[in-house]
Amino acid sequence: MDLKICRLCCENKGNSYIHDKINDKIILSAKIMYCCANINIVEGDGLPEFICNNCESELSTAYNFIKKCEATDKILRSEEFNQPSPNMNDHDDSQGKVSVKIEENPGSDEDLAYDDIEDKFDITCEILNPDIQLNNSIKCKKPIKKKVYKKRVKMKSSTLKKCSICNRKCANSSTLVIHMRSHSDEKPYSCLSCDKKYKDSGTLKRHVERNHLENRERNFICENCGKSFYSKSDVKIHMRTHTGETPYACSECPMKFTQISAMLRHVKRHTGEKPYTCITCSKAFCTKEELKNHHMVHTSKKQFSCSICNIMFKYRNNLKKHLRLHSKSDHYICSYCGRNFNLKGNLKIHINRQHSEKSGYCTICSMNVSDLEVHTRKHTGEKPLKCEFCSSSFGELRALALHMSFRHKKTDKHKCLVEGCMMAFPSRPMLNFHTAKLHSTEIPFPCDQCSRGFYRKSDLARHKIGTHKERLLI
Repeated sequence: MDLKICRLCCENKGNSYIHDKINDKIILSAKIMYCCANINIVEGDGLPEFICNNCESELSTAYNFIKKCEATDKILRSEEFNQPSPNMNDHDDSQGKVSVKIEENPGSDEDLAYDDIEDKFDITCEILNPDIQLNNSIKCKKPIKKKVYKKRVKMKSSTLKKCSICNRKCANSSTLVIHMRSHSDEKPYSCLSCDKKYKDSGTLKRHVERNHLENRERNFICENCGKSFYSKSDVKIHMRTHTGETPYACSECPMKFTQISAMLRHVKRHTGEKPYTCITCSKAFCTKEELKNHHMVHTSKKQFSCSICNIMFKYRNNLKKHLRLHSKSDHYICSYCGRNFNLKGNLKIHINRQHSEKSGYCTICSMNVSDLEVHTRKHTGEKPLKCEFCSSSFGELRALALHMSFRHKKTDKHKCLVEGCMMAFPSRPMLNFHTAKLHSTEIPFPCDQCSRGFYRKSDLARHKIGTHKERLLI
């Protein structure tokens, strides 16, 4: 780059050094920046530092013109110039009064868009003393841009859309379309990582974040117990366990719930709606979780293992009960005699047999029973409870109920699914025994101590206790 070329036109060779004082004792660079606000000249910036004679002449003309305009404006704004003349009022009275309409808030910022505001600079540079060396820059004030926000207009009630099924009001037609999916099985939003489908995009997003998002952190912590959660809404729902708040109430009964999903599942109990059906036995359920737990009945797979003795269990609850047998501590204590029990059910049986009003000690068989009067009927042969459909009689109410269910009311509840077999049974264990014995070549419960096998687990248990003196852990 030729540093001798003119800084302003870049055409002619420069003659005047821009950092020197000129005839009017003003530094040439200050005069350039005074006339051109967007030009900033600093000594040693690596750009040409000279201007030609033509540009110097034009700069002098512009500088003098700007100074003249500023001087005139200062005279016009002075107090002496603005004093009214004595004849001015008479002239105004002779003329007709003119009504001038003044608009409210002229030039308000609300009439201007934020992007339409032009950048304007107020040049306040004045050279008070030419002997004072300038700092090669001009101080400029930039007006503060005020951002205008549009006011939110409340939606009128006339524009609300009403659901034709439940009369719920929606803000617009698109919201109504999303709401109508709650009354149907339409699920247009599919997960790309699994086969799950959802009715709205928000639920799909939560599913992806909770199940398929890697390196997800629990950044939301409960202040009371320190438990962490993935989202703020989860913390809000969890806090209800500390406050006892139940904002969702059932309209049919006094039950209240902390979550709306739990309330909707509960409402299905009142309506009798059971949309989830088992494909194996056609049994219907209210919720998908109940159907999922029911599927375990039709499988022999045992996926829960004890970490101490490696015994397998089909249900998680059975594993929890089994783990208590390995625990040395007794959690349940009888309040009557102080006896300790590992299981709550064993404590309940103990209280019914020895500490209830009907319980007692049988002198005939030397046993503590929960109902001494009913137990005595086994020794005396008394059967006061008679069946209303046949001549059978029973000594216990439970035995009568089983007889009514198996013999008179639900005799064909469970039908054999094998083609050509017309047999039906009142209970599932009876059907399983029939299927294993007649339609299967595999014996489901073999003995690990000998070569015998059984079709029912109860038969295997009796065999182990009687023959091998070993108790079967279930």
